[in-house]
Amino acid sequence: MLGGMPVRFEIEVEPEVRYWLDGLPLEQYAKAEAAADLLAERAETLGEPYSRHLGGKTRELRFTCTAVTFGSATGRRRAGGWCC
Repeated sequence: MLGGMPVRFEIEVEPEVRYWLDGLPLEQYAKAEAAADLLAERAETLGEPYSRHLGGKTRELRFTCTAVTFGSATGRRRAGGWCC
């Protein structure tokens, strides 16, 4: 928290993930966006069922049957994605 305001993390979306997101039906896109909002607000504390640790600094952002893998680095967030 900075000056009483919660810190919101910036999510960096890779081009191939943007392409994948743009191809989702509106309902699935809305779920992905809601999950990303949770990640931005609670990146360091977001746990299951929304996020799962895959090893090291890599975690998986989860929503419905879709998952987006992301890694953390000082001051940065990276994401990659797929749909089941």
